[in-house]
Amino acid sequence: MLCPGRQKAAGAEELNRLLQERRNPHRPGVPEYWTDGRVFRPGDKVMPIRNNYDKGTEGVFNGASGTITRLVPEERRLEIAMDDGQTVVYGYDELDEILHAYAITVHRSQGSEYPYVIIPLTTAAGSLVLRRNLLYTAITRARRTVVLVGQARALEIAVSNRGMRRNTSLAVRLNRILAAPELSVPDESLG
Repeated sequence: MLCPGRQKAAGAEELNRLLQERRNPHRPGVPEYWTDGRVFRPGDKVMPIRNNYDKGTEGVFNGASGTITRLVPEERRLEIAMDDGQTVVYGYDELDEILHAYAITVHRSQGSEYPYVIIPLTTAAGSLVLRRNLLYTAITRARRTVVLVGQARALEIAVSNRGMRRNTSLAVRLNRILAAPELSVPDESLG
């Protein structure tokens, strides 16, 4: 699930909480660890939010994903089977480096691809996050299927909202570079 933002009812934080309760609820006798209003359980889908070259055999990188396989309360740590095949250990004091990944922001998904993507769109998100380029990024993360869930009005807002216009001088700079005599290419070298 790719969310336009983190906050509000359809944001990644609230949807992670709801999806965790639905997909991986509390089970008597199974250890769990609470910190900062979040609970970590074996079976949770998680994502590191910082690069850590000392974790695992190959390091752990921001945006990778994995599944918690084991909590060891007496040692204050948990183990995560990363999707790349390595197992990494995080101490309870390092859990600020881990987010639940049932739902993530579109921003965090950049550079990734998923077979299926669900995009929640509500007007409560506000026009700051309901933007055409963000919607395009979310849609293009899917390899096979995209499902938009929410309000038609939110989709209308996102499609019509181009966001802030970016004023750059890239075209001017490129034209100057291409017009520079030392960069001109003799006609005979073109073939």
